[in-house]
Amino acid sequence: MLPFSPGIDKSKFLQLKKITYDFCRSFVCFPPSIKVSVIQVFRPTGLNRLNVIAPNKPQHHKECPKRKSMFFLKRLKKYFRAFFKLGHIERIAKNADRASHENAARAEEIIEILTLRLNQATRDQNAQMDEHKIWIKGRLAEHVLRDNELSRRLNMLAHDSGSIGYERPQSTQSINPATISEGLRSFLDTFYNQLENQCRGSQEEILDRLRVYQPDVINATDRTGGKPVLDLACGRGEWLVLMRELGIEATGVDINEVQISGAREDNLNVYHKDAFEALRDAENDSLSIISAHHFIEHISFPQLAWLVLEAQRALAPGGLLVLETPNPANLIVGATNFYIDPTHKRPLPSQLLKTLFDAAGFIEVETRYLHPGGNLDAMLSQSGVNYEIAQLLFGPQDLAILGKKPGQGG
Repeated sequence: MLPFSPGIDKSKFLQLKKITYDFCRSFVCFPPSIKVSVIQVFRPTGLNRLNVIAPNKPQHHKECPKRKSMFFLKRLKKYFRAFFKLGHIERIAKNADRASHENAARAEEIIEILTLRLNQATRDQNAQMDEHKIWIKGRLAEHVLRDNELSRRLNMLAHDSGSIGYERPQSTQSINPATISEGLRSFLDTFYNQLENQCRGSQEEILDRLRVYQPDVINATDRTGGKPVLDLACGRGEWLVLMRELGIEATGVDINEVQISGAREDNLNVYHKDAFEALRDAENDSLSIISAHHFIEHISFPQLAWLVLEAQRALAPGGLLVLETPNPANLIVGATNFYIDPTHKRPLPSQLLKTLFDAAGFIEVETRYLHPGGNLDAMLSQSGVNYEIAQLLFGPQDLAILGKKPGQGG
């Protein structure tokens, strides 16, 4: 055993000896260039040689081999510790970097899952809101229909008791109280028939115009199970001809005997009867369509309101009310052509008719502007022509208002 110098712990010396022994075994396998580098690194400097000498002791000309080896081993131990600490820190850094990447990927995955769930929840909420809106609209339509029915019954009770309220028109004389002789009435019927033939158009032309309603007619009859059609003020019967072509049962009423005679010659189902009386006699929920083409401009507004309310009663659920009248938004129609017919009372704007339909409880109310003037295209083809002015002068000459009765058929 080697002698120990004073101040050197035996356990530490043995530990350093083991480290040195392991290093020497590994040192043999090092390449020559690395061996030289290691020797240069661990070779003590002159200052280190001075530090090896113990204080308060006489200096010797030669260093003690034991102290020199101890210094070398201590220095070697420090380098080994630094080397292993650096490797440990590098491993910690790699693990932290890998963990950060994994956490970032996991965070992106969580964000994507949360986004998908949020979008799904938003879609579900919107679908529920749409269902609630549909339900609310249905309940409102039912309440409006119930209120209208109550108002109609109150009016009937008031009329039967002779108290407040206006009377239902019972005949033509109640609409026009002037006393007319039979001869004058026959002349007026003939005059009106000639006026309509000259100013409104031929039967073929009117029938072609009415074909625009064909999809509405088919849908309404399908919704109501094929119930019949009632045409008020049917005139020459063009609407009834269209119904016959579509295979739909239809009845027309009019007070003009000349036009009724012509319609009967065409084998149409027509009656010489007052329109209000025919509508009053119709049973509840018995009709698929009630139509009146160019009739409502001949009556007063209270009569028009009564007609709309009675149509609500007589139509089956899902039935259709169709009213057509001259379009007062066309200046030529509203200022001149409207007054060619002496029986016209006043123009009816589309806003008034739509509000009336809404108040009466009809749903899916639609306004259509029909039959533009023949000069519209020619005027628009000219350069510098204002579109709005062209529409005011030669735009749609007629307007139609359509409303559906709510209910199971709708």
